[in-house]
Amino acid sequence: MQVTKKTAADLLFAVQIACTLVSGGSEFLRLLTTSQGVNLSWLAFWDAFLVVNLALVIRAHLRQGSRVTFQTILSYATWTAFISACLGALLWRGTEWWDRQDTATVILVAAGVSLTWLLARRRGLPVTDPLVAAGFGVCFIGLPQLTLTYKIFTQGGAGMAGLMLLAGHLGILTRLGQLWFAIREAGWDRNRQGAALSEIANETTWLLVTAAWLVH
Repeated sequence: MQVTKKTAADLLFAVQIACTLVSGGSEFLRLLTTSQGVNLSWLAFWDAFLVVNLALVIRAHLRQGSRVTFQTILSYATWTAFISACLGALLWRGTEWWDRQDTATVILVAAGVSLTWLLARRRGLPVTDPLVAAGFGVCFIGLPQLTLTYKIFTQGGAGMAGLMLLAGHLGILTRLGQLWFAIREAGWDRNRQGAALSEIANETTWLLVTAAWLVH
């Protein structure tokens, strides 16, 4: 049984890395030619989301390390590198600068982060608490993807690679699978709860982005 669990966890890790290469690589190449429908703020906040979740899984690993938690760290680190590269490509081409959607995104994220902080203070939780950090992560990924959905629906989404959308869903689901294995292996602590919460918000809003891309 242990061999089966190990094999399943390794398979999820392999799929996750493959999704990162396909999704991040295809979007990087697409951004070298067109950025229609892509928000600068979306990529910047996505990077922030990945950094928050990377910190959560590192803390979970330090608390009770295992092969699965280490693989999860590698998954988030790889995604962070690729999304940073996509953001760099967008800035290097200089074709997609700040617009109204970016301003709306920053306002929404600022409001969400402020609300999360106020609720944390009311409950006596520090900003370093894993669930508070997860709340910030939800703001960093969920709210920007709502404004991204609107931009794609109204202006088109040629800057979004189809492979990125498809591999993005598979990547989120496999990361949730990795978290599930980590939880079964090491327990349902607040770090893992936080990472799972933010990934569920990620998948929910990514479905909206995909729907807008398909409709348009």
